[in-house]
Amino acid sequence: MTRTLLSWIVGVLRNLGVLVLMATWLVSAAHAQVGRQVPDEGQRHVPVGTPVSYQNVPPTSGPHWPRVASWRVHAEELPPEIWVHNLEHGGIVILYRCGTPCPDLMQQLWDVSQTFPRSKHGDVKLLITPHRGLKTRLAILAWTWIDEMEAFDRGRLLRFYQAHVDRGPEDVP
Repeated sequence: MTRTLLSWIVGVLRNLGVLVLMATWLVSAAHAQVGRQVPDEGQRHVPVGTPVSYQNVPPTSGPHWPRVASWRVHAEELPPEIWVHNLEHGGIVILYRCGTPCPDLMQQLWDVSQTFPRSKHGDVKLLITPHRGLKTRLAILAWTWIDEMEAFDRGRLLRFYQAHVDRGPEDVP
């Protein structure tokens, strides 16, 4: 191989390396910008039953009870003091608000809970619960992240889930 050809190959490989690094950075940046970041309110545990006043509503972090809810669709409204702990564990919470019964939305949320990918711990780390205080029809939450929406959008929910699942401050199931 001539010296010129070898220099050319080395140059191409260097450029490819830079391109790979740039592509990796762009993908990471895109994942990090799914939703809107919210200030961190801490992760202190408080005794079960203690009401917490959160600065951000709905909260995406902050003091919470030292127990988690099961990863599933809940028909009853769970207090944020429970599901904030799920967020701390790297889980994703979808909140919904229905003024009247909303079987179509409930079916869509059920389908999402059954089809989203498993986390690195083997579960679909997704908790779905109604929330009366919600200003929009739906909100999807992760630790210090939120995306609010007026209509169901499976693709948008999935992008948020994939960008933020398993990224809480406690890396546990």
